[in-house]
Amino acid sequence: MRIVLNTHRDDPGTRACITGLHQRLCKRGIDAELNDWEHYERYDVAVFMAYDNDMVAARQTNPDIRIGLADPKQATPKHMAAARDADFLIVTGVEQRDVFYRHNRNVLAYCMFPPMPPAERVHVDKTPIVIGYHGNRVHLECMCESVTPALNALAKERPLEFWAIYNIEALGQARIGMPDSLAMKVRHIQWSEKVEPGSEVSQSMYQELRHIDIGILPNMMPIRDRLAVLELTAYDEPEFMYEPFDYLLRFKASCNAARLYPYARLGIPVVGDFAPSVSQMIRDGESGFVACSPHGWFEALDALAASADLRNKFASGLRRSFDHEEERQLEEFLSFCTRPLKTGGQVFTGTLTAEDELARLQYYGRPGGAGLIKRIQSFLRRGLARWAN
Repeated sequence: MRIVLNTHRDDPGTRACITGLHQRLCKRGIDAELNDWEHYERYDVAVFMAYDNDMVAARQTNPDIRIGLADPKQATPKHMAAARDADFLIVTGVEQRDVFYRHNRNVLAYCMFPPMPPAERVHVDKTPIVIGYHGNRVHLECMCESVTPALNALAKERPLEFWAIYNIEALGQARIGMPDSLAMKVRHIQWSEKVEPGSEVSQSMYQELRHIDIGILPNMMPIRDRLAVLELTAYDEPEFMYEPFDYLLRFKASCNAARLYPYARLGIPVVGDFAPSVSQMIRDGESGFVACSPHGWFEALDALAASADLRNKFASGLRRSFDHEEERQLEEFLSFCTRPLKTGGQVFTGTLTAEDELARLQYYGRPGGAGLIKRIQSFLRRGLARWAN
């Protein structure tokens, strides 16, 4: 079997799904080629990023080639059509797999782990404890009703610092629900496009993240007036036994556990939330903690801050979990390259379609980001940096 993986871009997604996967396949001894756009007749399988695909040309040249699309989208009819036309999809986690089954029955949940060398870390008792985050601005601000109250309370009990690594130039600085900078030192750290040598991850993320003591992985989105929403969404059926104590969770369809990977490679214990893919990787009490409420986050962070031994235990457990998952997912990818493909699809009466949901997208506000001037400045800086290199 011969596989080609093509992309025109160099970004975090391609470093995991294209160049990173290519490295893993070559290491396994699989015949895999990177960025061969002219000779599809030579290959059995082609993998593209969904937003950068060459499906039409590949099939015109080789009607028998199997097409995999990584990181598919559904925000436009064109994106949906591509997802349905591919032979199989490569998505970021079980959440995205579930939502894309309505487009394509052949969906591989493949956490996007960019190549990253492990670093040894032995935790010791220290002050202050540094709690760190990396990811998008959206998840950082969405922790306003869960993690942030816990951090503010914990800062009253022990010295803390909070570090957040994200793309400030492109997204603007987080401002909603940030931890109290009067109670703890808060650092906003610019994510860098330059990668750490020997890896495919941001250099600033690698260099800064290795100095934190506890990582956090918030995915849940805040819900306004939870009790009212619980009542509003309940059927008028007493047999369902609704209660005001019920959980009501909201998270993105693209929610995934990939942001756990750098923590695991750098020997950092993590507290995550109730997102399904997070709980697949964190076994509570063995390789981390999972929490949802401010009380749960406080107890988890307090326990880790108080014990270097517990931090070492959870860090080791998380690395073992990811070592196993990396191997399992590569085997699953190779299976998708050869297994018989499922065809057809189910239509469930009363279930909303992707088109129904897309029609409502116009009513959702879009983030303002860093502003036009800052985005232009950031674009020019990146262009000059690439030209200089």
